[in-house]
Amino acid sequence: MKLVLCAQDIQTLTIGLAQAGVMKQERTVETSPEGYLLHVHRMLGEWSLTLEELEEIIVVTGPGSFTASRVSTTIANSLAFTQRIPVTGIDNPMRLSLQELLWQTLNPSRTYVTPSYDRPAQLTMRKKCVDKKTA
Repeated sequence: MKLVLCAQDIQTLTIGLAQAGVMKQERTVETSPEGYLLHVHRMLGEWSLTLEELEEIIVVTGPGSFTASRVSTTIANSLAFTQRIPVTGIDNPMRLSLQELLWQTLNPSRTYVTPSYDRPAQLTMRKKCVDKKTA
């Protein structure tokens, strides 16, 4: 089975199970990024599936919320790393369904994936160091 994660909207997570190019299970839950891992754990339990049974992780890398994209790709990378299985990242600018995205997984898997964003990053500016002796 392949675990499919999609978190393009910061308020929802879609979790799916795919086999032979077909979505076998799919659930969308309302949750913040802090709850993503808990809901993945719950869904696997409801579907009577263990991490050891996963063959691959597929994650929608964006575009989407910075936090949602980072958290979902981190979960995908972590699960793939710990289970020693492939991870595949897919961009979804058209916001296609998970089933439509499965057709894009024919590309070779990578060892890690990176998030993509729907707007430029707003990084924190470096703080200036003030020397108290000269101030």
